[in-house]
Amino acid sequence: MKQDPLPSIAEKQTFVQGMFDRISPRYDVVNRLMTFGLDQGWRREVVRRLGLAPSQRVLDVACGTGDFLKLLRSSALEPTGVDLSFGMLKHNHSETSLVQGSALNLPFRDSSFSGITCGFAVRNFTELNVVFSEFARVLTSGGRVGILEVATPANPIIRAGHSVYFNHLVPLIGGLISDQTAYRYLPQSVEYLPPYEELQTMMANSGFYGFERTSVGLGAAQIIMATRS
Repeated sequence: MKQDPLPSIAEKQTFVQGMFDRISPRYDVVNRLMTFGLDQGWRREVVRRLGLAPSQRVLDVACGTGDFLKLLRSSALEPTGVDLSFGMLKHNHSETSLVQGSALNLPFRDSSFSGITCGFAVRNFTELNVVFSEFARVLTSGGRVGILEVATPANPIIRAGHSVYFNHLVPLIGGLISDQTAYRYLPQSVEYLPPYEELQTMMANSGFYGFERTSVGLGAAQIIMATRS
């Protein structure tokens, strides 16, 4: 399948916002098919690893249609969602507090939250150093961040199968059900994702420590946890 050129950094935020606006009506359906429903279990694990007490406030950055928000609320936490896409907020099914905004300039006061979750969105952000600094700013000291993101399997056999599925079948399925351009972009967008070591350095420079990284889905996804100093 022919690959489209990725948008430049200058074009990326506008492109991503418009893309998620377009795919928001069918986003949940395609997400479940792409991950065989495993993504919900990965999200539950992130929420568990936050280790927060009931009623503590958690911000879900790039909240989309609300999967993390629903799990946070069912865990007796007090969630708030923020997303750049008006379409995603329109189709959000979490029945929690929602705010439209950018991760580059989170519309919240300093030390407003005890936790942050972020699912499959880091590679869609621009200026990750700024994003992680914003995460640190709105978190209390000792606050926890849990990131769920795609990854490339280490095992060469699994990696080869994953490449066929992620780079060819996912765009085909997404194109049939939703938007072909978007689901060609999403596998390609892995190119925007820095290696874990680089992500860890950026987060450490923003004031995080105690990093934990766990591969899930046979290495096709990863959970990254850290604590605000």
